[in-house]
Amino acid sequence: MWAMTTYDARWFASQAATWDDDPRRVERARRAADAIAAEVPVDPSWSVLDYGAGTGLLAFALADRVGDMLLLDFSDGMVEVARRRIADSGRAGMRAEVHDLTQAAVPEGQKFDLVISMMVMHHVDDVPLLLKQLAKATVDGGWIAVLDLEPEQGEYHDPGFTGHHGFKRGMLRRALSAAGFGHLTVRRVLEVDKEVDGVSRTFGVFLATARKDAQRSEGTDA
Repeated sequence: MWAMTTYDARWFASQAATWDDDPRRVERARRAADAIAAEVPVDPSWSVLDYGAGTGLLAFALADRVGDMLLLDFSDGMVEVARRRIADSGRAGMRAEVHDLTQAAVPEGQKFDLVISMMVMHHVDDVPLLLKQLAKATVDGGWIAVLDLEPEQGEYHDPGFTGHHGFKRGMLRRALSAAGFGHLTVRRVLEVDKEVDGVSRTFGVFLATARKDAQRSEGTDA
């Protein structure tokens, strides 16, 4: 699913139960939600799709600022944890489902005011296809907010990883434009520290925001 490798599927399944135990992930999700809210005029009436939602860390960090939320992920294990978190929270307007947008459109033809995604695209084979599916799920005038890796040398993941080693902004701009989004803004909002061969390395994470709009602008980079 997501056109992911067996490596990805097994790894995420093995991590689901303890994913939320890492305080660094929780803090990154909080900071990511704050960054999205600073770039996008979120509203309590908005419906939100979180694609590749995992256990719901980003969705829960943003939940108090928006309305209903649909969490989609390819991993049964991640979705199971997300459903438990939703049940424990008592949030009636939040639900989690297993779904692969590269294989089928959003269930029931739903449309959302905001689509969010964090650290998902570098696992997806066909990024332009995914962005087109996300555009179909976005209302006219709605927003997309994507967080992912800046270009790196393949050190962020283990040797078995076969996805993308981050994204250049030009490629991202072209893919979003082709999908039907304009008014693109990209800026670094997070840094992730990881140990690589015994040496601490820092990897940049960008936030790209764009609007589904008939009129496109060239946007800005920061």
